[in-house]
Amino acid sequence: MTLSIRVVGVGDAFTARYYNACLLVEADDTRLLVDAPPALARALADLGSRGGPTIGLDDIDHVLITHLHGDHMGGLEQLLFWRRFVTRRRCTLHAIPEVLAGLWDTRLRGGMDVLMDADGARHPLTLDDYADVRAMPSNPADVHRIGALELSWRPTVHHIPTSAIRVAHGGAHFGYSADTAFDETLLAWLGEADLFAHETNLGVHTPLDRLAALDASVRARMRLIHYPDWHDVDDATIASAREGDRWTL
Repeated sequence: MTLSIRVVGVGDAFTARYYNACLLVEADDTRLLVDAPPALARALADLGSRGGPTIGLDDIDHVLITHLHGDHMGGLEQLLFWRRFVTRRRCTLHAIPEVLAGLWDTRLRGGMDVLMDADGARHPLTLDDYADVRAMPSNPADVHRIGALELSWRPTVHHIPTSAIRVAHGGAHFGYSADTAFDETLLAWLGEADLFAHETNLGVHTPLDRLAALDASVRARMRLIHYPDWHDVDDATIASAREGDRWTL
């Protein structure tokens, strides 16, 4: 009855040290990948080398995309092609309606909408040919069920539609901010979880000093993620997520 979160990647869009921010949430027989960054297969393989069972592209049955920036969904094509051509096992793709509305036409269609068979014939395809697509509720107050998980979401303050999430299982709750500017209402919502990962970065992101000024009880349940390469993980005022970390609630 435990809720387990494994840290696949911690880096931002420009990282040269880490994999891009990505989490793997597990409960009972449900495994949910939160975002699908570039180099996904290698990031998952390295996760296995850091302890715990080896994870591959075929072990991911559910994927949630928080938003359409490349560092959060650039590995989705790799995952969907693998499942179609190699193992022929469809996964289920989850996102809020605003993300799904642009996922195929603006991010995937150019490389995936036509496939050629062994005889040279070309066939038009859509996202539904690659995955079972499930839109998360338009109303953030409604619960979205993914196997053994109960998931809710809130919009963040970002350039494009983005969903922060809270995941519940067996009385345990985990939250993830995804990309966002500093938002006290979002932090209050995430702070209701037993543990939550919150981004910190430059620009339209959350400055570390704003998070460091929060109440100590909130900071104790926070783990920093999506940080720049120069972020000092050993000397930060808030504990930083590290690739390979496993949090069990």
